[in-house]
Amino acid sequence: MGTARRIYRNGLYLGVAEIVSKILLFIVMLYAARLLSKEHFGKFSFALSLSLIAIVLADLGINTLLVREISRNKGIASRYFANAFVIKSALSFITFFVVVWALNLLNYPNDTKQIVYAVWLFTIISTFTELFYSIFRAFEMMQYDAFLKILRMVLLTISSLYILSNGYGILLFSYSFVFTEIIVVLIALAIALKNFIKLELIFDFSFAKRLFKKSLPFGLAIVFGSIYFYIGSVMLSKMRGDAEVAVYSVAYNLALAILFVPTVYTNAIYPVLSRYFKHSKKGLKTLYERSFKYLYIIGLPISAGLYIFAEKLIIFFYGSVYSESIIALQIISFYLVIKFINFLLGAMLSSIDRQNDRMLGQGVTAGFNVLLNLFLIPKHGYIGAAWATLVTEVFLFGIYYFSLSKNLYYYNFFSILLKPFIAVIAMVLSIKFFDFSSYGSYGLFGTIFVSSLTYGLVVLILKTLDGKDYQIIRSIFKNEKLPENT
Repeated sequence: MGTARRIYRNGLYLGVAEIVSKILLFIVMLYAARLLSKEHFGKFSFALSLSLIAIVLADLGINTLLVREISRNKGIASRYFANAFVIKSALSFITFFVVVWALNLLNYPNDTKQIVYAVWLFTIISTFTELFYSIFRAFEMMQYDAFLKILRMVLLTISSLYILSNGYGILLFSYSFVFTEIIVVLIALAIALKNFIKLELIFDFSFAKRLFKKSLPFGLAIVFGSIYFYIGSVMLSKMRGDAEVAVYSVAYNLALAILFVPTVYTNAIYPVLSRYFKHSKKGLKTLYERSFKYLYIIGLPISAGLYIFAEKLIIFFYGSVYSESIIALQIISFYLVIKFINFLLGAMLSSIDRQNDRMLGQGVTAGFNVLLNLFLIPKHGYIGAAWATLVTEVFLFGIYYFSLSKNLYYYNFFSILLKPFIAVIAMVLSIKFFDFSSYGSYGLFGTIFVSSLTYGLVVLILKTLDGKDYQIIRSIFKNEKLPENT
């Protein structure tokens, strides 16, 4: 199968899975926000943020390293998996004590601790599910990844909505995540053993030590990234209370739901980038430039649209009780287009063996974000947290871009900025003249459709996509290799 077709196929699998799972997760969180009190929803959001920071301590980049190494040599999959499993088990044990220590240090009440422990257990199990995902991705057989993600969210949606609608409470709702993940990880194990790996129980200490050492830069980068990604909710919880965490989380969750786009794309191309670095520098350059362009073209109108429709979306989905979230969503909306690009830049650094640079960049960014939150949250609460999120992402872009310009080559992306920006202006004007939102929910989504269509048409009229882009598209459907010349 040609490289372009393989990227398309895997991107399609992951895209469908991400869309379905994000929609279902959004429904779950929407019902949780509506049926739980603000304080309980805030506690759950805090527990999820703290656990997602802790989970990276149980991974430390092992999953990312496995994708890169196994994609280059499929024969090492079983050995890498067996040793990675032992390392993850030991790290999971350590993270439990880290979470307990943090909760006691910050003097959280017992009901909050119980919710955190339940969500932490879910995230720990999910890191082993992600270990299997890394095997599927390294073999570029992402249909298994997609199947499991959809299965997870179908089971979770059914169980959690039943629990919420019958008033069984926040703790049982939290444990529904745990029970679902146990089922998913067992199925993932069965798929992996049948198709990709052999169950080798021999632990090679020296090999595991080298594996851990090689994965550490990836892991620290993810640790630092998780800190600035989720620390706002944790700091809000302590400084301003659970209600403000809920207000901030509603806005943040809407934005995060859209990040499936760069997630799917970068997961699909990461194994290819890693191979190209070893075997085709021209192919690497082409894929980098075109990916930057595509993610910008997609991310820019999403950011603009989310800013414009922030009020209507918050009221439509969450009701007037969360009207305070509108301004936070408007601030965070600008973060999205930068985040789209940063997904790519981070993957590029890992694929060209510059994970140390990525780690350093994430570390500096995490420290910068904590300082911003310490300064902004006491004075401005959730609005300060939203500004800290936006400014931090711009800061990270500068670090990533500088590192790639220094270690790969300088890509002058300014030449691609103007045409999509003009198309966004046309999109905004179409919203002004064809605003049907006063006609209810159908009118709102009709306006979104018309504005999206306007943007797409102007992009085509301005010839934003050139001959090379269409050549790549043709290569996808004709099952050819990606064109390498620029």
